[in-house]
Amino acid sequence: MTGLGQVVTLAAVLSSATQPSTTPWETRLESLDPGDPMGYFELAEEVADEADDDTGRGLARHLFALAASLDPPRLGRSVCLALADLETEDLAKRRLLALASLLDERVGRSSREQVGGAPPYETSAALAVADALAYYRAGRGGRALARLRTPGAMDVLEAYGTVFRGGATRFVEDCQLYRAHRKPPVSESDLLRMLRFEAALLAGDNRTWSGDLLLAGGRPLIEVDPNRLQESLGVDVTRPCYRDGQWQHCN
Repeated sequence: MTGLGQVVTLAAVLSSATQPSTTPWETRLESLDPGDPMGYFELAEEVADEADDDTGRGLARHLFALAASLDPPRLGRSVCLALADLETEDLAKRRLLALASLLDERVGRSSREQVGGAPPYETSAALAVADALAYYRAGRGGRALARLRTPGAMDVLEAYGTVFRGGATRFVEDCQLYRAHRKPPVSESDLLRMLRFEAALLAGDNRTWSGDLLLAGGRPLIEVDPNRLQESLGVDVTRPCYRDGQWQHCN
């Protein structure tokens, strides 16, 4: 999994905010009780609405992360969605949305589409594309092009062309070039990408999240663990009390 791209944990993106010694939210922060995780969530929403600088947004993120870590079943998914709304970096946003979907026991096709998942396609078209890739690697470009004439096959290839170097256009050109068992030079990384792409296509709705995200544009794969939420969100849940301008263990 990590061989296809650098895996960066959410903690690297959502670092715990170091709060200043004074803040307009001081009184509210000091009144928070870890026995009431919803209080953290509600304050986080208020801070996020009013934040106009990195310090405010950092405080909102920290409060959201604490709320989720204190009560994952009830607040985990909502927090990840809220954090995604605050995030401006595409990969970090996708990580949060993927984590939110994993935390939702009712994950379905709509959830995949929410994180930019692959649009639907016919099984026959997916099979034709997979066959075309196999023929291409064997140096049988003519057979590959014939399979791509299957209804919907080119639509699939063009929709997910970012998986290949040069996209769908380059792949078709290479098929025209490599014929009569003249095999194309395929690097190990390109071969692995093709095979993962084929597996994701043929798996249909049963594909893994990494396969879904690969189809969604060949972006780096996402690694998130809903069972280690506080680590994923980069927060120390053992320090949920705000005292003297710092997050501390509760007495």
